[in-house]
Amino acid sequence: GNQHLFDPPERKPKHKSNKTSLLQFPQRAQIMVLLKNVSPRRSVATNRRRRTPTSFTKCRIALLSIVILFPCILQLFTIISTRPLTHFPVAQAMEIVATHEWQKVGKNDTIPAGLHVKMDLSTGEKWAKIATADEDDESKMAASGSISAEISHDGALTIIENGDDNSDETAQNEKVEEFAPERDYVMMHRVMSSLPPEELKRFGGLPDLPALPSANENTTTKLTKADREAFEQNMELLWQKRQEELRKFQEENIANLPKILRERIATLKGYLVDIEGSLDKLLIEKKAREESESSDVLEISKEGDGDDDDQVIVKDILSALRDLEFQLSDVDMARDFHTLGGWPYLVALLSDDLHHVQSRGSRNPNLEKDATTLTEKGDDVLAIIDEIQSLAAMTIGTAIGNLDEFRSWALEDISFPIQQLFNQTATTSTNKNSQAVSVSALSLLTNTFLEELNLRSSQMKGMTMAVPMKDSSIHSQSRSIYKIRAIYALGSLLRGNPPAQQVFVSQLAGPDILIRNVLGTLSEVRGPIASNTMAKLDYKFASKVLALGEDLVMDVVLHHDDYVEVDEETPLEVREGYLNDGIVTANQLIAAFTTELWCDLSLRMLSVPSDVLGAQGAIAIKERALHATRALGPSCRESHIFGDWGVEEVAKVRKEINREGSGDGLEPTYRKELLELIESVLSTLK
Repeated sequence: GNQHLFDPPERKPKHKSNKTSLLQFPQRAQIMVLLKNVSPRRSVATNRRRRTPTSFTKCRIALLSIVILFPCILQLFTIISTRPLTHFPVAQAMEIVATHEWQKVGKNDTIPAGLHVKMDLSTGEKWAKIATADEDDESKMAASGSISAEISHDGALTIIENGDDNSDETAQNEKVEEFAPERDYVMMHRVMSSLPPEELKRFGGLPDLPALPSANENTTTKLTKADREAFEQNMELLWQKRQEELRKFQEENIANLPKILRERIATLKGYLVDIEGSLDKLLIEKKAREESESSDVLEISKEGDGDDDDQVIVKDILSALRDLEFQLSDVDMARDFHTLGGWPYLVALLSDDLHHVQSRGSRNPNLEKDATTLTEKGDDVLAIIDEIQSLAAMTIGTAIGNLDEFRSWALEDISFPIQQLFNQTATTSTNKNSQAVSVSALSLLTNTFLEELNLRSSQMKGMTMAVPMKDSSIHSQSRSIYKIRAIYALGSLLRGNPPAQQVFVSQLAGPDILIRNVLGTLSEVRGPIASNTMAKLDYKFASKVLALGEDLVMDVVLHHDDYVEVDEETPLEVREGYLNDGIVTANQLIAAFTTELWCDLSLRMLSVPSDVLGAQGAIAIKERALHATRALGPSCRESHIFGDWGVEEVAKVRKEINREGSGDGLEPTYRKELLELIESVLSTLK
């Protein structure tokens, strides 16, 4: 009877078929239509509409769901409501009830407005109470502006009273005197109890601390009123004695830094005004120490008893320079020293002209007979001058190497201050390679090495540069030490300072002077009985000069934006303009430190004698030479004829280092680092 439901719509067949029509077999047609209806794609259209649930049906479904879920919801609510509150975090907080007694404030307690609150910095506890009338008066006074405070540039706090001029000052003073701030004597007792027992014994001992209240008591002490007043009176007296003692200690022992700098500057000026007299005094004191077999080389005396051991009194130029070298390591002290005008007098100590030294050449026994014999006094005086100049160079290097803003001091002309000091024509640089060079720290340090070159030239007299030197002379050793200190100061003036580098290369011919001085120093013959002391000083000096050249080359490479660069595309008129203005380009700066002599020095320092310097000393110098070879290598290789500059020398060092188990004392990690450095140098050279 439902056969019509499965009848397909009438349509024409796409093609003729000889198969029997499905209408002849109703059962077969019914099965085929059912199979089509279960496929994902609906292929049979029907005239029936889908039935959608009515609103009444939806209400019945929702009501049924509520009836089913209601027992579950009720059970969950019962569990939550009966769970103990201890399972949940609870903040215990309350607003404290203000009283006139101090009471402790809990961690989450709130405080009403207007209370006096204090805090124990040692425990972090807070206490509060109602402010008293005196405290209210103090607040009103501060609010009215009757008292103000000023902070000076050095951080000092000054309290200023701004009352009317016509007011009764006496009455105000009486009010201030009557006001006594409330003391926490228990806290004062805790602070004083931390003092050593011997300190407390001087004050008569520390009074016993009153018994502290229990947690349930609101009183501040268990003592009677009389006992409490006696305890507070004793603590007040003890506290006042201690504060007075601290105040006196501050006045007597805290240094007045500007006063110290002025005293050191006065010592420098006094020495420059009377150099000969100062040297005589130093020589007399030196001989007195030698006669008494004193080993104290510091010219610092300590006066007074044992309580004044920190009172250091500077007697002479040597102790003043030692103290200055320490003081100027601080940036602010160095700036103040320059502001107070001490820089010119410090730099002037480097001048041989001011010391009236014309006898340095008398070390040479080949000169005239009247100059060949140096008295014991003369040799010792020259050694003292070298020590003074060494300390001055160290102080200059320490002061100027602190901050970039001090770099300009390197070229600061000191002629005018020195002219004022002597009331005569200022000293001028004796550097013949430059014209109208101002007297500055840079020019005087460079002139030190130029004078030694001139002395060596006069000693040659047609012979080789290797001139016998008196190795046993104390002056020879002191001069070698001064040269090392001078290189330290020169490096502080030049590193990271392009303007000073310009002057050093273009006006002072500094690179050529340094390299010729080093090679001449290494070529000196000191005799068969010479000790290794002078040889060690010479190699140390040469190593420091080589390191300075490396640093200046790397300055140009790493900070090329600070220098004028010229390449093949730069117009000719621009190059001529730089030349006329005396501007040294980046290429010229690098070329000044990569000449043939500089390149030879870097390779020569790779083969220093271990028997003279010791194994560790020789390795340290070779390591520094490897760094220099890597920095100078590219330019040195370009100027070398065969193009394999330095490869053979560096390979020898690698063979020497790459001998693990040879007993050279090198740690495996350090040996590995050296080999990696050598491979880096070879890679650069190849």
